Amino acid sequence: MNRLVAWFGRVAFISLGYVIAVLVAVAATFFVLLLPTVLPDGGAWGSFYRSVRGVGFVYQSVLMTTFLTALPGFLLTLLVARGPGWNRWLPFACAGALNAILALLVLSAWTQTTPLNISAAPLLPCLPGGFSGGYAYWAVTGRFLIKQRGAVSA
Repeated sequence: MNRLVAWFGRVAFISLGYVIAVLVAVAATFFVLLLPTVLPDGGAWGSFYRSVRGVGFVYQSVLMTTFLTALPGFLLTLLVARGPGWNRWLPFACAGALNAILALLVLSAWTQTTPLNISAAPLLPCLPGGFSGGYAYWAVTGRFLIKQRGAVSA
């Protein structure tokens, strides 16, 4: 019974880290995406930047979509992270950036579009977003799980 409670606690802790990672990744992506709006022309060079009134709705939609599409890459990262060398923040942050690409591929499969139709416009802001999400996961959850793993194996 004690092992079962410990296992559920670990899963809950990892889930909390995933939720925070997604929140940070989407916020960082939106920050990079909306950064041109501080330009002197208000970002008028792109049609998206002329009207940012719908950012709240778009943010919620992207948050829900990211939560679903980034999950396979997150689970893959957890499997790979069990190996040696994943004790610091950089591997998790790089895995988050790679997960952003994988999430866009999952999204293209989900929407039945070809992966080659993914232009640089959505990809470029997602890379720093995924990087920061991976770092956030390590900061909130990953480093504590690594310490526990080291204590168990020692």
